[in-house]
Amino acid sequence: MIRRTTLKKITPVLLFLLFLFDAHVTQLATNLMNNAYVANAHLALLVLLIVSRVVNERFLLGTALVLGFLYDLYYIGVIGIYAVIFPLLVMLFYLFRKTIQQNILTLFFTIIISVTLFESISLLLQTIFGLTGISSDFFVPRYLGPTLLFNILIFVILIFPLEKILIGPEELEA
Repeated sequence: MIRRTTLKKITPVLLFLLFLFDAHVTQLATNLMNNAYVANAHLALLVLLIVSRVVNERFLLGTALVLGFLYDLYYIGVIGIYAVIFPLLVMLFYLFRKTIQQNILTLFFTIIISVTLFESISLLLQTIFGLTGISSDFFVPRYLGPTLLFNILIFVILIFPLEKILIGPEELEA
């Protein structure tokens, strides 16, 4: 378990490394499916969800904004799309935390909702600004579906180790 003060210091570095790792995991998953499907990994989003349970909201919103700018620069070259989506999702995490009891089942559904919102809002904004043109015949079955399935698998595999390492049972009760 990492102490809260240490977690606050390493969260930006961890999210940056996961941002880089996400791209490689996504490419590997896409290659394994012979480029017929795209399964986008969202490890950084999962860590944001877990860390939001113990880290200050204002700090995490700033971190999410910076992470969004990095995503914008790396993936699409236009600043503003992911820089809006990440803080929006962090605000959603804090809203869920305040209104819904936090347990493994609600975290599971939160990650499903978050990934769906992330991908849908991203596509919507990129379409509005003319950065992409994609049909719903491709988006839902070949992109969103595999992405959700892949992130559900990642969640099931990593939720307990990440919670134990990042926040531990003592922090959850505090």
